[in-house]
Amino acid sequence: MTDVSMGDPGRSRPIVAVLCPTWEARSEEGWVTRQVAGSLACAAEVHVITPEGRTSGESTDSVFTVHRLGTPIDPVTEARRDLIIEAMWATSPADRADVPAGLAGQLEQGLTESWLGAVEMLDRIRPDIVVIAGHRSMGALSALDRHDPEVPVVLLAIGVRADSIASSHFEPLFDRASQILAVTESERNLVVESRGRPDAVHRIGAPLTANPSALSEPNPWVGDTDYILVLTGSRADNLGELDSELSRLVRLRFPDRPVGISHTDAFCAWHEGRVNSGWPIQRSSDLARLLAFARVTVDLRPGRLFARRCVESLLYGTPIVVPQDSRAQEHAKRGRGGLWFESPAELTWCIESVLESPTHDAFSVQGRSYAEEEYGSTDAFIHRVTQACGLAPAEFPPSDVTGRVDQVRAPA
Repeated sequence: MTDVSMGDPGRSRPIVAVLCPTWEARSEEGWVTRQVAGSLACAAEVHVITPEGRTSGESTDSVFTVHRLGTPIDPVTEARRDLIIEAMWATSPADRADVPAGLAGQLEQGLTESWLGAVEMLDRIRPDIVVIAGHRSMGALSALDRHDPEVPVVLLAIGVRADSIASSHFEPLFDRASQILAVTESERNLVVESRGRPDAVHRIGAPLTANPSALSEPNPWVGDTDYILVLTGSRADNLGELDSELSRLVRLRFPDRPVGISHTDAFCAWHEGRVNSGWPIQRSSDLARLLAFARVTVDLRPGRLFARRCVESLLYGTPIVVPQDSRAQEHAKRGRGGLWFESPAELTWCIESVLESPTHDAFSVQGRSYAEEEYGSTDAFIHRVTQACGLAPAEFPPSDVTGRVDQVRAPA
């Protein structure tokens, strides 16, 4: 646990600075960052510092003060760095984690500069603890060291790739962090296997709940007749994408059962070879209704960090079928809430198995129990985060603690 001592004895609460490349809730990485910041706001004054924004400025967002530097990170430059690291990992199995010293500086060119304005901001805020979101945020570490190399650091790893976590290029950030936060057990294992220090790596989960109102009325296109819900990440007419091809396979293989397919540009409900198409599912409440009434959720492109849609499906007691090489496999395997596939043939076999009553009912009970225990408590999430950061929200009653995190939630 990080030992936090306030730099200014006159402060009534410690000050925490959260350094994050972007401040949003659309991606799983951004959403989790907001939840961590919300938990810290239960015990501290939280300032968010991010390079994004057209111009520099300060604003209030929920329970946070957000400082935008107006020097956003170039995604192309960031992707170039990540591709080089990925290529080195793939071509040098014997020494795959190492990055030559001469190349390390070049990899961050154009990225570190985006964080330069954070130095002045940190000098003004004088945080007691700094949370850095993303193990690739080397520019944030550089700015922090210019401000004060002794400030306690907690790293929210947001690690989705083994090559990135293990790369020596990001080693300084892992070494600088006194505590490391991981969302899932899979992510925690990746960090521990690559960096050691198991006592310093904490699995925090995420604060998710099943909305009871989702059970009040099913989606009228697919109804409540034990349909198969298929979630993709592609357009309905993009047959070149693997998940589009697999979704087509599912609805052809099960012609006698309703199949709802969520594409990025449409929702298609198939009944005995006929289709009704409408607007894409964009509101979290609409997705919740589909998850709640489905017989099985087939997520062909789960979220990279913790597969949020799969966890939400399990919270409604709906088993899942997911790709073997995805983060969602943890929920199906460790949570015993479904099955995973590697090939198209395995996909159809998994769906057939889960549709059967004994198997379905067992996965439903086990999956819901797992999801509620690991992800279903806001108070437990707050406790994990604040304890790892050396903070205690004891002065706030439970209802206030929960409310502070709820304020930072945003639609999926």
